[in-house]
Formats: sequence, C-alpha cells, structure tokens
Amino acid sequence: MKTLKLLALLMLAITISFCIIVWFYPPTDDFVVGNPFWNGLSVYSNEAKAVPLKSYDNLPSSTKGTALIVIPYEPFTAVELAQLNNYVSSGGTLVLMDDYGFGNQVLSGLGLNMRFTGQPLLDPLYNYKNEWLPKITDFTPMPITANVSSVVLNHATCLNQTNDATVIAWSSAFSFLADYNGTIGANEPSGPFPYAAYEQVSQGYVIAVADPSILINSMINMDNNYQFITNLVRIQTANPKIYVDQTHLPPTTLDAAKAALATIYGVITYPLITLTLIVIVLAYSLKPIWNKREKHEQKR
Repeated sequence: MKTLKLLALLMLAITISFCIIVWFYPPTDDFVVGNPFWNGLSVYSNEAKAVPLKSYDNLPSSTKGTALIVIPYEPFTAVELAQLNNYVSSGGTLVLMDDYGFGNQVLSGLGLNMRFTGQPLLDPLYNYKNEWLPKITDFTPMPITANVSSVVLNHATCLNQTNDATVIAWSSAFSFLADYNGTIGANEPSGPFPYAAYEQVSQGYVIAVADPSILINSMINMDNNYQFITNLVRIQTANPKIYVDQTHLPPTTLDAAKAALATIYGVITYPLITLTLIVIVLAYSLKPIWNKREKHEQKR
C-alpha cells in the first residue's frame, strides 16, 4: 500500500514538473516574438518595443501612428481581411513580409496589383556566403532608405506587378529566379527584381517586403537589416506603436500544450472547483489522523 502511495506521489511530482517546464519553456518556432533563439523575433521586438498581436480584434481603434508587421504563413478569413482593410484605410501602416506564404491573399484583399512571385531569389555575386543569401544594395533614394546601403536576405523571393507601386529596393542585375533546387532554367528571368515596394491606401500605407527572415534574431543585426525595417515602419511617423501579428504563424505542439494548461488552470481556479480541491486535499491529508483515532477508540 505504501509503495502504491509513493508511486502515485512520484507520478504526481513528475506531472507537475513537466507542466511547469512546458509553461515556462520559451517558444522555439519561426518568427515568434517570445522566441529567444536564432529563428525568433525577440531581439527586434525588444529593441522596437513591439507588441505581439494575438487577434485582429485587438487592433487599436485609432490606427494613425501605428505600424503592423504581418508574416502571413496561415490563410486569412474574410473578416480578418476586412479588419486589415479598415486598419490601413484609417491611417495604419501595414508591413507585409512574405516569401512563400499567403501574402498575395492580403494584397488581393486590399485591392492591390503587386504580388509576391513565390520563386526563390538567388544571387551568385552579391551575396553573403552563398547565392541563397543575396544582398540588396540598390535602394531608391527616399527618406525610408536613409542610412541603408545593404540588406542581407535569407531564402527570399521578389515582387512583380509593381507598376502601380513605388519600388523601394531592387536585387542586383546578377540575381535570378530559380526552382527549389537552386538551378536556373533556360527561360528563367534574370534581375534586377523588385524586393520591396509600397502603395498608399486611403490614409495608410501597405509595404510589401519579399523576405521576413531579415527580422529573425540571427539576421536582424546583419548589415543594415535593422535600420531598414525601422525606416519602413516609420514611413508616416517617427515613433510608431509597432504590432507584430502572431496569429498567422503555424500552430505548434508547444502552443497547444500551453493552451491546454491555461484551460486547466482556468478550471481549477474557479472558486467552487478550488474549494472542492481544498476539501479533498485536506481530507486526504487528515486521513492518517482519523485512522489513528479510530484504532485508538477501538482499543479502548
């Protein structure tokens, strides 16, 4: 009997320890604000004092003086597209950073013509270490490219259909679009290609950037990456309130586990449930005392 009790207590201790580890372990997934590892956004978010956005319902009612960074790796609902449209139209700055996600769904929903090509952009000459990490060195002279001379990309793509947009930056003349094996075909186009561009939508701006990886911890401080994104969010105001969309990143097992723990915590902290648990724990704790009293009375 004692062995079973000890085993039960050991299992309880292991379960509690596991829950604590899951709850406090930092996220490890791409582009997550709280991720302190190489692929997270903790460096940028801390420097820029960016606010993680868990729902578009939490977008500010007054959008002027704010910037929203969206990395669209999950599709958007019609309601979300309408919320984005309202956000931009009323004066917000939307920085849409995509390579192979759902950025074109957003651009289409906002009635814009420019698009992400979704093809890998390689550069065998202007790059960092290899052609999959091309460097952008051709910037249109304007306030939002001030103090920016070079940006390092990571498995980026490019833009097309930018006739109605203002192109901010171009890849080099040596760059090309390739298939996913990194080879160029006979009919593959060569550069330069638009890498970043913007359009004004009513009172706000939409800025399309064809590589979100410039934001991650391992790249944000390379060349002028940080200065570049800082300039972009300041297209309308010098000190915007910055939000980073976290709702369109792929869900993870860790997220699901934390959500389950939050639900369990919400249940057990409900007053009636808490009182019931306290009574059960007290009853179990006092059981040995009651057993001793019963044995003592039986002896008498």
